[in-house]
Amino acid sequence: MELTIQLEDNADVSLLKKILKQIKGIKTVEISDNDKTYSWEEIENSEVFAKVMEQSENEYKNGNAQELTDDLLNEIFDKK
Repeated sequence: MELTIQLEDNADVSLLKKILKQIKGIKTVEISDNDKTYSWEEIENSEVFAKVMEQSENEYKNGNAQELTDDLLNEIFDKK
């Protein structure tokens, strides 16, 4: 089975990766763009990833952060 999620350019990929890795049954997580699939190593070593991480850190430092509670995560993933 496969799940496809479309992300905006400024999506917090690192957070998504951490969340998805915690879900039972997730075997692999891949990112693709225009029919090319990138490994996590390629993503984490890219300039775009560095910019997204910097933006995410700046938003957190400026108080633009949202705490993800277990209830919210359960609601997002329809976990009961």
